[in-house]
Amino acid sequence: MQEGDCLAVGTSMGVIQLWDCSNMKRVRIMGGHSARVSSLSWNSYILSSGSGSGQIIHDDVRRRDHSVAGFSSHTQEVCGLKWSPDGRYLASGGNDNMLYIWPVVAGRAYSQHQPLYSLR
Repeated sequence: MQEGDCLAVGTSMGVIQLWDCSNMKRVRIMGGHSARVSSLSWNSYILSSGSGSGQIIHDDVRRRDHSVAGFSSHTQEVCGLKWSPDGRYLASGGNDNMLYIWPVVAGRAYSQHQPLYSLR
């Protein structure tokens, strides 16, 4: 995480562990995926995760009910996620040979459910 000493680790059980690197302690476990967590990307306090099922979930790690948005875009595993430096776009790449660019939409779910761009 850019704002602190927090490390996110995705597991084969479909959960994400958050670790405090300063104290070397696990501080939280977040569920939500039905398959292994295969990619992670931070955007401030939002942690985006992709899984083997093709699902992408956005979690706000400050909230008890952490899941703020989730959608399935890829037909196979999400193998890469990366937020743009300005935090306005998320790129997702999958084993289905698709690259999607997702915009953040203010006042709605964290990102819309239709990609801005789709590239094969």
